[in-house]
Amino acid sequence: MKKNETIVLLILLLLLLPITSACINVKTLNDRIERSDFKVVGYYSGDLFNESVEKIQTNKLTHIMYSFVIPKKDGTLHELKNPEQLIELVEKAHGDGTKVFISLGGWSYEGNVLEPVFKELALTDEKRKIFIDNVCALVDEYNLDGVELDWEHPNKSTAEIYEKLVIELSDALKLKGKELTAALNGSWYENWAAEDTSVITEMSLERFSFINVMAYDMNNADHSPIWFFENSISYWLNRGLPPEKIVMGIPLYAKPSWKQYRHLVAENPDYAFTDYAPTTPLESYYNGINTLREKTVIALNRTGGLMLFDVNEDTNDEYSIVSMIHDMLTRTEKLTKEELSNYVTVVIDNRELVFLKEEGYGVPYVDNRGRLMIPIRKSLEVIGAEVSYDSQNQMITAKKSGVIIEIPVGEKYIEVNGQNVKLDTSSVINDNRTYIPVRAVFNAFGYEVQWHDNSNTAILIK
Repeated sequence: MKKNETIVLLILLLLLLPITSACINVKTLNDRIERSDFKVVGYYSGDLFNESVEKIQTNKLTHIMYSFVIPKKDGTLHELKNPEQLIELVEKAHGDGTKVFISLGGWSYEGNVLEPVFKELALTDEKRKIFIDNVCALVDEYNLDGVELDWEHPNKSTAEIYEKLVIELSDALKLKGKELTAALNGSWYENWAAEDTSVITEMSLERFSFINVMAYDMNNADHSPIWFFENSISYWLNRGLPPEKIVMGIPLYAKPSWKQYRHLVAENPDYAFTDYAPTTPLESYYNGINTLREKTVIALNRTGGLMLFDVNEDTNDEYSIVSMIHDMLTRTEKLTKEELSNYVTVVIDNRELVFLKEEGYGVPYVDNRGRLMIPIRKSLEVIGAEVSYDSQNQMITAKKSGVIIEIPVGEKYIEVNGQNVKLDTSSVINDNRTYIPVRAVFNAFGYEVQWHDNSNTAILIK
């Protein structure tokens, strides 16, 4: 009897082993499935800018918002100024597996604010039906994947008809297998927003596949700061919106100059890495590639995507923001959520120093004392330091411009030109790679080290 019981138990254990293994694999797979759904949305303002369709990096975007289709008060639509352009865009985007939506509205048309137009066309059942019929006909004609409602902005007096329009438009599009999204404002605060944002009802939010959050256009010097970006995320999360439905907007233009990112970079490539340029006749405050990389990391950890206004304003070279986002997605695509939350980015002299695990040089990490540890050779050689290692005495020596730093492995001090500098953590060897506490060593070479905890970014500036 006992022998039989033992056999039965062994069989049960063997049966359970693959089940347990499968559960582990599914969890890891689910992490990656959620990451693969990260949206990269680009507005393409076909009649506003002069970037040709062929230059748009549709293979690095998940969605394109063709902007703008302009409504009239009677519910009809203004004719497209360049319909051939939309046809070309849809063909190119669909070839890359990218969805194309039309964006309805915007702030103004030919100098006139569009808010009164939306108010009038949404006021009655008859006009809403005319509008929705015209929108659906346009979707069919151009083989579009969905519609974005860009009513800027509803208020307390129009919140009810806004909701009616959303529900009816959503129902009509759903019958065609199409999606509805909306462009909505961000918020200065985590738990409070202005009227134009707070009046959006839960019923409306439920009908949107996702929302594009316009986290920009604050005052000039604070055009689109990271704190506004983060507070806007928190606001919509606190409204109960699932993270995957929040797509955070980033601007590719400056204020008050209104210069485009691509034009700033053409004036001076160094402008790609800063958030300010002393342009004339007006100064330029904007988001450079380093700030936008930080926003990308934050969005990856907290939301369902990024939206660029406008991809026409991007470059098509090494400074491209679309390419930067795509690169970040590619190098983090196999990370679990926990690994992603600990992912460290290093920027030295305004240029990102990329560490890839497959290169074998090691990757930065934060130790259990909260200190950033960075692979020594790649990080020091990039600033022009000469690095050597005495394996017998386990001593690293780094030299640059008359500064000699000796770093004993495993000790909580370094020697800078013979002077002992105490540390609260020590250099270590992991996986045959030597890691150093970044602050002490780079301070010795004259670098200021900043740490941005919200994005796990270390910025080293001479």
